[in-house]
Amino acid sequence: MDIHVHFRDFELSYKEDAVSGTQAALAGGYVAVGDMPNTKPPIKTVELLRRKIEEFGRKTNLHIRHYFGAPPQDPSILKDALINGAYAVGEVLPEEVLDYGGDQYLEALFREAARVGIPIVMHCEDPVIINQYSGPRDFEHHNAIRGPRAELACVHNIIKLVYRYGTKVHMTHLTLPQSISMIRLSGLDITFDVTPHHMLLSQEECLARAEKPAYCKVNPPLRDETTRRELLTMFVRGEVPIVASDHAPHADWEKDRPYDEAPPGIVGLETTAPLLLTLWRRGFTDLGTVMRAIQERPAKFLGLNVGIRQGFCADLTIINTKARHRIEPERFRSKAKFSPFKGFEVDVAVAATILHGKLAYIGEGYIDETTVKTLENALQGG
Repeated sequence: MDIHVHFRDFELSYKEDAVSGTQAALAGGYVAVGDMPNTKPPIKTVELLRRKIEEFGRKTNLHIRHYFGAPPQDPSILKDALINGAYAVGEVLPEEVLDYGGDQYLEALFREAARVGIPIVMHCEDPVIINQYSGPRDFEHHNAIRGPRAELACVHNIIKLVYRYGTKVHMTHLTLPQSISMIRLSGLDITFDVTPHHMLLSQEECLARAEKPAYCKVNPPLRDETTRRELLTMFVRGEVPIVASDHAPHADWEKDRPYDEAPPGIVGLETTAPLLLTLWRRGFTDLGTVMRAIQERPAKFLGLNVGIRQGFCADLTIINTKARHRIEPERFRSKAKFSPFKGFEVDVAVAATILHGKLAYIGEGYIDETTVKTLENALQGG
């Protein structure tokens, strides 16, 4: 289960839509996702929320939670959003916070979310600190433009707001071990996630290997090698509760743009499970650590009880643990067929994904025809 994806659709359907996003999820072994609201138009009204839920209901049968965009004016709309199917608010972006009134806006948002009982998914970078940067603006300086201080300041501020209002908060795609330590030391029930790209790629390595520098542009940025290694070590030790892909597809031509115009985002639904399970296969961590991060805790966060249950149709991912291969983005089911992980060698592959008791994806080359027929017969038999 992936709690953080961008299925785009509507006016951004050329990047991804609910159908192609579903195909990418199934190819990555995912049966459930939390979908972000920064579509075009963004999901910031109850009317648009209803429309999205209705349209996605026709296009996909994934287990899906819909997030509601941070409202630009009166946060009292959150109650109606919750009633009409919003699962959480988020991700709240630093640019939005700045545009909507800064700390005063955040106070009102957190106070109302606590009153209503809706969680907030927070993209933690302080917009004021980001705007203080005055150095070079190019792909090589992305980590400096949106430096670590911006994340740490935001985490500190959010902890204070949770102390004050008791708001249920999830901080997404954290990049710094210090951020995780601050949350743990607070003693508060604040959940968080980390992405595979922040654990496995430094900015320097990514820029050295990527076909286009914009393939490495993501917010928050990829960090330096030392930070990356420390973050991965925390995951290996079981200190990262959730891994989310932050699947953020764009058209390839958009990644040809200059630094300030190229959109941030890395495609991740089809690479996350193979990359993490390869860490297990190579002895860096145990299988339980991986499964808790991409199944057990995401299920709890999304409030979903799926898998294999008596009396219900199965949701099940079958993994071939002896399928060493290189990541080939051109084979992605996503519309975005590029990745900074291109050429990475992984030891496992998604062989099949069963959704609602039906064989929804078959990984060609990773599962034999006899096994497929056996699965189909078993599913037909209930």
